[in-house]
Amino acid sequence: MSLENTYNSLKNSLIETNQSLSALIDEISTSTDISDSRFDGWGSACASIREQVEEEVVRVAVIGSIKSGKSTLVNSLFKGDHLKRGAGVVTSIVTRIRSGSSLMATLYFKSWEEVNTEIERALVLFPSWSRKKDSNSFDIRQAEDRLELRAALDGLSRDVLVNDGEVNADSVLLDNYLKGYDNIQKMISEDGNVKSFSARTFKKHHLFVGEDAHAVYLKDIELEISNDSLDRTIEIADCQGSDSPNPRHMAMIQEYMLRAHFIVYAISSRTGLRQADVHFLSLLKNMGILSNILFVVNTDIGEHDCLEDLQVLISKIHNELSMIVPNPDLYAFSALYNLFCSIPKKLTKRDALRREHWKAVEDIVAFSNSETDRFQFSLNEKLTRERFALLLRNHLERMTVITSGVKRWTSINRELLEKDDTAASKAIKKIEHYQQRMQRVKALISSTLSGAEKAAMLENKTAIDHFFGLNSGELAKQTLEFVRNYSLSVEKYRNKLETSGFSNTLYIIFQDFKRSLDSFMAKTVHPEIARFAGEMELNIKGKFEAVAYPFYSMASDDIEEIRETITAPPAPDSLGLERGLLDLDSLKRKAGLSLPSSDTALRYTVKTRTETIMRLGIHSIRKLVNKVLKKSEADEKDDQLKALTDGIVIIKKETEESIIFHLENYRENLKFQYIARLIETSSQYLHNILNERFQAYDSDIKVLEKVITKKGSERESLIEFLNSAGIKADELSGKLQECIRMVETPEPDDQ
Repeated sequence: MSLENTYNSLKNSLIETNQSLSALIDEISTSTDISDSRFDGWGSACASIREQVEEEVVRVAVIGSIKSGKSTLVNSLFKGDHLKRGAGVVTSIVTRIRSGSSLMATLYFKSWEEVNTEIERALVLFPSWSRKKDSNSFDIRQAEDRLELRAALDGLSRDVLVNDGEVNADSVLLDNYLKGYDNIQKMISEDGNVKSFSARTFKKHHLFVGEDAHAVYLKDIELEISNDSLDRTIEIADCQGSDSPNPRHMAMIQEYMLRAHFIVYAISSRTGLRQADVHFLSLLKNMGILSNILFVVNTDIGEHDCLEDLQVLISKIHNELSMIVPNPDLYAFSALYNLFCSIPKKLTKRDALRREHWKAVEDIVAFSNSETDRFQFSLNEKLTRERFALLLRNHLERMTVITSGVKRWTSINRELLEKDDTAASKAIKKIEHYQQRMQRVKALISSTLSGAEKAAMLENKTAIDHFFGLNSGELAKQTLEFVRNYSLSVEKYRNKLETSGFSNTLYIIFQDFKRSLDSFMAKTVHPEIARFAGEMELNIKGKFEAVAYPFYSMASDDIEEIRETITAPPAPDSLGLERGLLDLDSLKRKAGLSLPSSDTALRYTVKTRTETIMRLGIHSIRKLVNKVLKKSEADEKDDQLKALTDGIVIIKKETEESIIFHLENYRENLKFQYIARLIETSSQYLHNILNERFQAYDSDIKVLEKVITKKGSERESLIEFLNSAGIKADELSGKLQECIRMVETPEPDDQ
């Protein structure tokens, strides 16, 4: 069975059963006058379950180094050449793809504020930048500002544009903003804009993602592809190269992967596992997100002389990966060959010839096909048995409880109608006794969860304060120590002073320092925050589930005691206890919760520029004095180096202040905008499902008393209706059991 059929079969069975259950609840509510308030709650629960099943998204991140074939791999999964391959590395866009009813590209643009803020950050200490107007804020919409920025870029010396063989990233960013402005300006708004391209104009979106001057204005892309290969609730994201020279791009990739459920890591067979891959995978390991990862050696069929040559490479890559990931799940196939085979009629003449040429390499092609099947089977396991099993199991748990409640309602009412008035009244009194007991238990559930919520918040608040504390936590200490201990000898910039001048040299030093700090933040600070947040999530999940478990068994015990009073279906077995009651991913999605971005750029204020320019002024006065005093050229250079040292001190001091502000601000956001809300959401969810479990075996005594007043044909008609409803409920129980069997023991896929 293919990946889409396996999941669709499970999902469709659950949705159909849910619809039938909802219809039965509605029929009982509208056809009788003895339904109680539970039926309203059950109807709402069925609607909620359907919504969650249809809207739940499983995210798969496809990552790897630049030119590893990520876009080709994603295209092959969707059986079409939809993604623009080889997009520029200046951007940090993550392209999200889902199956849908039609072909559609949706582009999300930055707001004007986001654009201008990014430009202002890039202009800090920019040596050829000077403002001619009083306002310090930059606005690219102003023609004067654009002219000044162009003049600043044109006036930049080559030493600044290219330093130690690397092109200055800020100058490239600024240049692209200016180049793309005329074409993009109408698509930007104050709040950010969204532009969609339908099937007829779909290819036009390539003009935005394939051109750096346009892509720089984008922050997100979503493609909807009319294809049955994957269910629409599965999102596959094509991430930018993990070896991008810009540390902030790495941070963007990390941010998506923290929301992803699975990772597919592409490795080119032309290059093998590179040092950049090792560094990035080690970083992911530190973040604690390598538990669900598949590795693909994206095979260039024309690159290998024979199958043995390819297998030697695969073995080497496997051994290297094993040093980072125990027992790596590795596959080797040609994504490009698979793509060509899926769209034979759409190939260019050149690509058709390539495909025919590769087909002649029979042993490698046969191996690639076999590995493709193995990969698809494994991805199927990840997306269905491992991820959806928990999701669907929790929904099945709730539906089973509701169905049991309906069955019990039909059984109790039918039995009361079949008893004489004395026996029926006696049974109602016993039921009332246990109802009162259940009400006390419900009150206990509320107070216990409320106490657990307060305790969890206090515990996590303390942990967060300690983690981010300047004196108590290692994170702030390590980051501030990095700044203070940043090794910088101004002496090595002596030649730069001679060729580039003071202002340019100071800017180069600042860029070197900022790039090192950004890299440290991306490789150390952000992963450490992600690891810490993950530990807190597991702690919250564990603590709340430990509180909830006893109430599950308590509900079963009470229900069994009630059965001694009146015949009723047994309590349903709990499906979720052994794997957990809380699916935090689903709860976060429904509540709109996500970990706050730790990629907030450190802000260097106007003070940085003002004070360093003052140092430059002091240097100019010294230079004048040197001429008057006829000091030697060496003495003058020493004065310049001293001025540089003073400038570095200012930069480091403000950087420390910025880091402290950044960590303190993030600490409060994490505490109140994420953890507190996650605790509240978890508590409320458990409160609802525990109450559902008790409520399913609750009864409205006044309604029961009304039942036994039915006489004659009305009584006979009601018994007939209850029998019919009971049969339908039994049939639903059977369907639910079949769904449970499919979740617990999925049929093996055909290979």
